[in-house]
Amino acid sequence: MLIYYLLGIIVLPGILYASYVQTGVLKAFNTYKKINSVKGITAKEACEKILNSAGVSGVSIKSIDGVLTDNYDPKNKTVNLSKDVYNSTTLSSLGVAAHEVGHAIQHYEKYKPLRLRNFLITVNNICSQLFWILIVIGFVFSAVAYFYYGEIFLYVGMAFYGVSLLISIVTYPVEKNASKRALDLLVQNDILDKTEVKGAEVVLKAAAQTYFAGIIVSALYFLRFVIAMLLIRRD
Repeated sequence: MLIYYLLGIIVLPGILYASYVQTGVLKAFNTYKKINSVKGITAKEACEKILNSAGVSGVSIKSIDGVLTDNYDPKNKTVNLSKDVYNSTTLSSLGVAAHEVGHAIQHYEKYKPLRLRNFLITVNNICSQLFWILIVIGFVFSAVAYFYYGEIFLYVGMAFYGVSLLISIVTYPVEKNASKRALDLLVQNDILDKTEVKGAEVVLKAAAQTYFAGIIVSALYFLRFVIAMLLIRRD
């Protein structure tokens, strides 16, 4: 397993890029959290207004701890807004809040990419518990000359590990769609005018890059895992 840890260098560029992107998100958010919207609608009020206009009922808006911890919980049908966002009227906060409402509307409309991502997450919860077992069985079979069966277990184990990469790939268009919905909904519901929506757009575009970075990091982790398994198998 020493090889696996030594190959960690493969993942380093992705981690550095993800850190750079996260810094950009914070910079964009902090820039536009200093600018209040002209109409003075809070993020919570914006969520309620958008949900009502979309005909979505049964979704609650809650305040949670943390910074940029905002999320939509499909299980409890809750839009969770961080405390800095919840009662804020800034362009950043309204953009973030509308993005999470975008996910609520996706859920309500049974948006297929979102359903696919949720399915993959469920599958990954199972695969993440099994893939090391499959890898170990594969090596054991190979060690006792059952090479054919060993190969099967090893490749299935690699495939299981790759589900996390699929989740990252599917997540990106889901998040981009939620952001596009957010920008459209902010204008359509007269929460921001077209001159103000630019600030929210900058924040959401910066946030979208974190999901692209997630694809890169997941791909590098998968590459590291595959190379390590092949090198170990060869030895």
